[in-house]
Amino acid sequence: MKGTQTQMGLKGLFMANSEDHLLLSFTSEKLYQLNKKEESQMVKEKSLVELGHARGILEKLIKYMGVDSMREWLNEIKNKKGEDVKEEFMLTSTVYLLSKLLSEKVSDIKEKEELTKQAEIYYQKAKEIYDKLLESNVNIA
Repeated sequence: MKGTQTQMGLKGLFMANSEDHLLLSFTSEKLYQLNKKEESQMVKEKSLVELGHARGILEKLIKYMGVDSMREWLNEIKNKKGEDVKEEFMLTSTVYLLSKLLSEKVSDIKEKEELTKQAEIYYQKAKEIYDKLLESNVNIA
């Protein structure tokens, strides 16, 4: 499957689900802060659906390509620069979620800790970029 259209398609879907997961998660937090708790809960549930989709896609990618290949992909994404704030959010969201989910798959304690720490760092970066997206009035849908 390596290098196939299927692989590229699954990676694209994983990236889209990662982005949607964090967009919805951060939006849910904003709604909660605005005391719109019912709306916040609905958006949070949608965020968890996107997380589930991403998790399933990663399972398929790992099954056919292996964890090492996913680590390589993670490093490729980390080295990419977005052309605009929206693309930067998508890349950052993907690094966050891929790091987080891979940390659950590796058995080496040191690697697990590194991936977890990386996920935390990229989560905060994504949150900052999300705020920039809101300020810039870019269509994030």
